[in-house]
Amino acid sequence: MNLNGNTQKEILSSLATLAKSQDIVSAEDTLVQDYLEREKESTTGFGNGVAIPHARTNNVKTTAILFGRSSSDIEWNSLDGKPVNTFISLLVPNDQGDTHLKLLAKLSRQLVHKDFVSILKNGTKEEVFTAINNVLEN
Repeated sequence: MNLNGNTQKEILSSLATLAKSQDIVSAEDTLVQDYLEREKESTTGFGNGVAIPHARTNNVKTTAILFGRSSSDIEWNSLDGKPVNTFISLLVPNDQGDTHLKLLAKLSRQLVHKDFVSILKNGTKEEVFTAINNVLEN
């Protein structure tokens, strides 16, 4: 769950390395570019120290959610102006736009709930997995 990096691009690269190691994407470098292009549209930093970097692209082989934390605060141009240290990455194949929007909507709505954010920031791997799955199942 620990991501290496001190900048936004380094964190995105760390997520891309994880995605490639899990055979979720075809090309690691392409995913980093996809993430960066998305960030140019608008920030994925939702506030409370949480960002949801995401990509919907042909580079993604299968829908997946990656989770990680950084030991340092990362400047992310977040909506609340504060740095980020907790990341939920949504990766969706290009032909699954509805899935992409549904996942993003469900997760982003939960970021206003302190209990959910607390689990993301402090929970064990199992607690985070359960919390995210509970959100997606409802």
